Amino acid sequence: MDEKAAVLAIDFQEAIARPRSAKDPRHGVLTASQAVIRQARLRSVPVIFTKTVSRSDRKGILTAVTDREKRQMSTTSVHWDFGEILPELGPATYDIVICKFQWSPFYATSLEMFLQRLEVNTLLLMGIPTNLAVESTARDAYDRNYHCIAVTDAMMGTTPEEHHFSMTYVYPRISRLMTSTAAIAWLAAKN
Repeated sequence: MDEKAAVLAIDFQEAIARPRSAKDPRHGVLTASQAVIRQARLRSVPVIFTKTVSRSDRKGILTAVTDREKRQMSTTSVHWDFGEILPELGPATYDIVICKFQWSPFYATSLEMFLQRLEVNTLLLMGIPTNLAVESTARDAYDRNYHCIAVTDAMMGTTPEEHHFSMTYVYPRISRLMTSTAAIAWLAAKN
């Protein structure tokens, strides 16, 4: 099978991905992500960042009733501001940035148009959180018949337990699992 890859870096924004202490596991996620992104750029593999945004009038926000409490919105702001993409990751000049309003960047964005024009059929997925935005993206990609590679050390869940559950029970059904080292070797061999 001829695989044409792209890296899909999900929600590496200041409020989501910036480490908060010296022991924060996000440091490892960022190191792994930087290495894969660096290799992809060296191999001219497209790098696509997603950025969660919201409208100041709050139109389009999720209002579905759930059992688990959603994050509370700030009383000083009428919309979420997760900040810009971490500068240590990108975006670089030729990277693509997809602004999204929901967990999955396949929902009501130009992502699929870019993937089709670039003739991409394989996505290397990384981002935070493993069990929400990244998993939603993986599920939507799988439903659209994209091959997915979950870069396991370039992700972090909302909790370690949720990350472990997704990696053990969900991702193996909809993707291949690789460490960043294996993904770098895969990129080198494919391109």
